[in-house]
Amino acid sequence: MNLKSSEGTSYYVSRGLVLLMAIVCGFTVANVYLNQTLLVSMSTTFHASAASIGIIATLTQIGYALGNLLLVPLGDMFERKKLILILLFVVCIVLALNALSINRTWIMIASLTLGVVTIIPQIIVPLAANLASDDNRGKVLGNVAIGLVCGILGARFISGFIDAHFGWRVVYWTAATATLLMIFLVTVYLPKSKGTNVINYKNLLLSLGPLFIKEKVLQKACLSQGMMFGSFSAFWTTLVFLLHTSPYSYGSAMAGLIGLVGIAGAFATPIIGRLIDRKGAKVASFLCMSTSLFAFIALTWLGYWLPGLILGALLITVGTQANQVACQFNIFQLEVEKRSRLNGLYMVSTFLGGSLGSYIGLLAWSKWQWHGVCAVAILMITISFSSLIKSKTPERNVKSLRGKKGRNI
Repeated sequence: MNLKSSEGTSYYVSRGLVLLMAIVCGFTVANVYLNQTLLVSMSTTFHASAASIGIIATLTQIGYALGNLLLVPLGDMFERKKLILILLFVVCIVLALNALSINRTWIMIASLTLGVVTIIPQIIVPLAANLASDDNRGKVLGNVAIGLVCGILGARFISGFIDAHFGWRVVYWTAATATLLMIFLVTVYLPKSKGTNVINYKNLLLSLGPLFIKEKVLQKACLSQGMMFGSFSAFWTTLVFLLHTSPYSYGSAMAGLIGLVGIAGAFATPIIGRLIDRKGAKVASFLCMSTSLFAFIALTWLGYWLPGLILGALLITVGTQANQVACQFNIFQLEVEKRSRLNGLYMVSTFLGGSLGSYIGLLAWSKWQWHGVCAVAILMITISFSSLIKSKTPERNVKSLRGKKGRNI
């Protein structure tokens, strides 16, 4: 997979390389979502209530947020390929520990740790942004996002199927085997990159706060996707419980099947990427938020009708994942040499929003069932719309860096 030089310091990203990055992103991000369709089975194994076992999904997302804060910024210091390989080896070990869990405390700790170390996609995405030219960055990010969406929703389908036939522990052993395959692919095909090594780790972390305060565009992106992903997580975390109740009475396999249908939403991300390149990220974000809002309003009445539930899952996936592409496009236009830190801060906010959505969604389910879940999601998306309000303080021009030289890959 050769990188052919384009004009200046831009790079042509081959289709094969984009495919590789999408595949690795998909298989690794899936680890964060494996347990969402396994909660009912886990509650049986560990003799826990639905509400108490749901903390496992929340802890995994909190771990992912911590990993984005503590580990993703390392992509600005070190060679990314080596960093990715180290993390993949650790992920393999932690997946095995999840499979071997003997009590609820064990799997809670293992799930939190899995979230921390499985942040490989958020190291790959800034690399993809660096390799792409200014004119096709939205398209490249959209194509890589296909892998992310397929991983998020495919995890639910595969884990639901395996759980129904072989038990939830086999899900983790299967994921560990897939991670070994990812190690091989990354070793053979992923190009090496350059880390700046300009500051030590302590100063790297200390730079995150001032960076967040400085960049208004980053703050808005964090609010936008944090709330959107919160509504997304509220839906998918409680879906398995909805499907176990009347009128459905389905098992975890059906929750996974609906997740598979949602994968069709992945193919909206390249379209959004092209729209961003032509019309701008703000227009794309408005369309994405509106799509998710419409879906949850409709699901308030259609959630107990299977075709309506499937259509709602599709629209929620399209809105949430396409909005992520729009937000990342904005932040990657800020400072090239700080892209890993920018993405780390952005993903921390995204998954804190996701963990909040999972937690509040489960509480809403326990008190008000499905209507409560939809109300929580609608509120979060409404808050997300506030990110489109123009600041009184002038924002930094995100396109000011176009044409700048000296890009590190």
